[in-house]
Amino acid sequence: MVDDVAWVRAAARGDAAAVRRLLDEAGPVVYGYVHARVGGNDEVAADIVQDTFLEAVRGAAGFRGDSAATTWLCAIASRRLARHYERERRQAEARRGLHAQPAIEERDVEHVEERDRVVRALGRLSGLHRQVLVMKYLDGRAVADIANELGRTRVQVQSLLQRARDHLRQELEVAS
Repeated sequence: MVDDVAWVRAAARGDAAAVRRLLDEAGPVVYGYVHARVGGNDEVAADIVQDTFLEAVRGAAGFRGDSAATTWLCAIASRRLARHYERERRQAEARRGLHAQPAIEERDVEHVEERDRVVRALGRLSGLHRQVLVMKYLDGRAVADIANELGRTRVQVQSLLQRARDHLRQELEVAS
């Protein structure tokens, strides 16, 4: 692991041999990790991997060697993937708002109104609160998965979820 620290830091300083080694050895691992998580979309995978390596070079001083360089890079890639999915969700939501809505039957009106009320309340929450609620209740993710992705402990995520639910409840009460 000590070698990985020197290797990553040398690459960040622009050492050509270290950069080549980083790309040759860690590149395929990180690309495979990302590629599988973006449904095989080569273009998206390449963009996320590029952003991952740029972030790694900028943050190389923070790499302590507690894990292998590839593990550290995959952790960075995971955060990049989370940003990508969040951006995708926002874009999909915006696109949905642009499509013509089908006629709503009378019995569905209350359901639609309630859903819209919840969506508006979610929009008034902080980004972090909205993210954990979406990850937990819309994506069906386990607390441990959310904690891992956000770099927090399970207890912190449970506390964050409780605060987010409380704030959502308050927002819903204000909107009533």
